[in-house]
Amino acid sequence: MIAEALKDKELKSLSFPLLSSVPDNLRRMAAKEGEKLLCEPLDYLPLTLYKSFLRTGSREVYETPYFRKRRRLSHLVIAEALDCKGRFLDRIEDEIWSILGEPGWVIPAHNSYIRDTPQLPLPDTSRPVLDLFAMETAEIIALTYALLFNSLEEELKATMISEIERRIVTPYISSWFWWMGNAGKEKLNNWTVWCTQNMLLAVLSMPFKEETRRAVVDKAAASIDDWYDQYSDDGCCDEGAQYWHAAPLCYWGCISILNEATDGALSFLRSDGKTQNMAKYIISVHVDGDRYLNFADCSPCAGWLGAREYLFGEFVDCRSLMRLAVSDFREQYVKALKEDRAIELYDNNYNLWYNYLEYGLGEKLLDCEMPEAEALPPFVRYDGVGLYIYRAEDTVLAVKGGCNDDSHNHNDTGSLILYKGTHPLLVDIGVETYTKTTFSSERYTLFPMQSLYHNVVNFGGIGQKAGAQYKAADVAADDHSISMELKGAYPEGTVSSYTRSVSFSPSLIDISDTIKGAEAPVLSIITMDRPAADGGDLLFDGWRIKFRGCEDIEIETIEINDKRLRIAWPDKLYRSLVSFSERLDWSIIL
Repeated sequence: MIAEALKDKELKSLSFPLLSSVPDNLRRMAAKEGEKLLCEPLDYLPLTLYKSFLRTGSREVYETPYFRKRRRLSHLVIAEALDCKGRFLDRIEDEIWSILGEPGWVIPAHNSYIRDTPQLPLPDTSRPVLDLFAMETAEIIALTYALLFNSLEEELKATMISEIERRIVTPYISSWFWWMGNAGKEKLNNWTVWCTQNMLLAVLSMPFKEETRRAVVDKAAASIDDWYDQYSDDGCCDEGAQYWHAAPLCYWGCISILNEATDGALSFLRSDGKTQNMAKYIISVHVDGDRYLNFADCSPCAGWLGAREYLFGEFVDCRSLMRLAVSDFREQYVKALKEDRAIELYDNNYNLWYNYLEYGLGEKLLDCEMPEAEALPPFVRYDGVGLYIYRAEDTVLAVKGGCNDDSHNHNDTGSLILYKGTHPLLVDIGVETYTKTTFSSERYTLFPMQSLYHNVVNFGGIGQKAGAQYKAADVAADDHSISMELKGAYPEGTVSSYTRSVSFSPSLIDISDTIKGAEAPVLSIITMDRPAADGGDLLFDGWRIKFRGCEDIEIETIEINDKRLRIAWPDKLYRSLVSFSERLDWSIIL
């Protein structure tokens, strides 16, 4: 589709005109941020830091200074591009020089040539690995070149071009990595469009030869097509709301970049149903503020929306997405003013293109008339992934069907998430800070990945298994109820039948878990509110769960010490373990 549309199209260099109309307050924010960053020392990435990943399993030891360098460069470039006085240039050139001096741009956790194989101890400078952050580093260097072209030393600019060509462009054209796709033979995820977006930004922002650009764009188009073909028609992101920013939103990024480079060759995608559905997904899973219905490796605090989301909404005429982006941007702008800091919307605030769009679109986002949003539907079904969402008044319920083979998968088939207003009642814990274990064969030893810590029944301590074959069956859903057979999510022979039925109303949710042919069924219920056993029920502040068929209730405290989890949760969550025999009926009374 995209490859065909781009065939034989002339490729233009990207231009970056937006910073000429940045409001004064945003200019002052950028300058103040730049001044603060001038006071930070340069970061050095010694060999021992790189080796620490394999030695200790920690990703943070190396990644913290690695990303700090890139964030600092991006924000200094914006400050200089808006200030135009040269006072940030020396430090910018030092940061560029430092990054160009790193032997490899791949982070230790990604340093392998074959997917899901052990990482190599050191990067091979003669054969660069192209991972998410090598590609993003190339984007930062390339846009620094483009935005500050008239200010940087000529010799430095020449080195920037040659290093991007050596480390990124030549390996991209001549090598194959799994995320590039293979006509449907490789299962793809956010890496494909995230890497491809940054590859396109790099090659189209610097003065590469036409034949080089054509080779990159042709390969990129094939990758995007493969990713698109594998994506669910209903637009559901199986990686969760947080990764939507790195998947459909980067897909839009690819479209936007290629549209500019070809005078609109991909404009036909404005009316493409799947592309429109991708944009609408993030609205469907939004609860309030930065709170989202989260499954897989997604935090419930999935980030704020801004310029990119607004432009994606504008592209497909999704007014609800435009409105949420404007609302989020304005809220975070006011907060940044009060706290005397730069506006921050994304985890990857080191991406220079994202920062460029935030500042460049700032005036429009602050001054435009608030777009009118459509009312959220009371029921949304995403059969492609198996996500079902119910809304009424201020109550939101999500039910997870599907299988345990999602990208960033947790073993959570059949699990529930429930909000009353902005308050989480039944929760999905999310994921801890990434370590070596997170994406290894030991992934499911981590408690947040296990069905034992999701809102489903487990059997004598036996939980669900990971894999496409472990899935829900016989799913029947309408606008007020859903049922499914869940025995297939567990190891063979664990249970003969496990049927879950849920009916929904604003103040009462009824669930029935019916079991055949299994011993010791125990329902796990994960809550942020502390429960109290009240006879055979669970009592919370302002709501309760009433059981029929309950034999015993145990309440455990889950200590939340992990830094990533603490962004979303207090220092304690609670797991209630409800024992029963063959059938448990439970009603959530709000």
